[in-house]
Amino acid sequence: MFELKKLIGNTTFIEAKNLANLIGCERLYLKFEGSNPTGTQKDRIALALVQDAVKNDYKGIITATCGNFGAALAYVAKSFGLETYIYIPTIYHPSKNRITYIKQANAHMLYVNGHYEDAVEFSSEIAEKENLYNANPGTSQVKEISFKAYGEIAFELYRGLRRVPDYLFCPVGNGTTLAGIHLGFKQLYKDGKISKIPKIVATSTTKGNPIIKSYKIKSKTALDLSPNEIKESKVNEPLINWHSYDGQEALDAIYESNGFAQYASDTKMMNFAKILRDEQGLNALPASTSTLAVLSSLKNENVTLKGTYVSIITGRYFR
Repeated sequence: MFELKKLIGNTTFIEAKNLANLIGCERLYLKFEGSNPTGTQKDRIALALVQDAVKNDYKGIITATCGNFGAALAYVAKSFGLETYIYIPTIYHPSKNRITYIKQANAHMLYVNGHYEDAVEFSSEIAEKENLYNANPGTSQVKEISFKAYGEIAFELYRGLRRVPDYLFCPVGNGTTLAGIHLGFKQLYKDGKISKIPKIVATSTTKGNPIIKSYKIKSKTALDLSPNEIKESKVNEPLINWHSYDGQEALDAIYESNGFAQYASDTKMMNFAKILRDEQGLNALPASTSTLAVLSSLKNENVTLKGTYVSIITGRYFR
């Protein structure tokens, strides 16, 4: 267990000079969460939630997933001897690699009709009936623990840069990662370590995320999409939601930091996954490059890309 804790977090952080030149950005740094054991930032919250479950004497832990979180939770829970129950919505198609992680951890894997949000509701009901630790988003304990775990990314960025970036670009699905990073920077500001908060930029799939749409229509409240609005593809699956469980906190972070939110197309995300591999040697999950796709589009809008930019790359690509 101690070795596992050492493996999670403190992920790859590099200055991307080749990519900065290509995009036309003065200084660009990449935080590659794909260097976590199961290949995404989800390992951070999986570890934190499993530790909380063990501390509170739960014998099992349960969650809904479209793939990444289920793989991370199953992987971590096995090391702590917890029974794991993973519920996957039937309309989603997790990669073989994600399923392999879940099966190798001997987790119980079940399918639920409907969208991700339906699987969250169903598995949450099972958690209450069977006295299992509910690791789904939307509950107060999961929100607080997850934000704190993702706040570590802000601390790692500060240690790597010794200053605060001007802009931080982060992909959003539920909005948890972005909101947690923002809270981490707020803590650094409160502690007197930094003199400003970076402008937070949320990026996601075209017309498939409530946080981006809410910002686009200038709403200060995170509004749900209609389930019929979203269309899953092999590229956008990690980003797509009709309800973002931590969407309000993420939207608040965008407004509070004077940031913004923008969509990225599947084509651009796939293109930047290739560019990232060719120019920087990072094999990134295409959805996690929505940050670079949006950043690159700014020069077409006559935005001068001066200063220090950080792009969060949330996952690595598995063949």
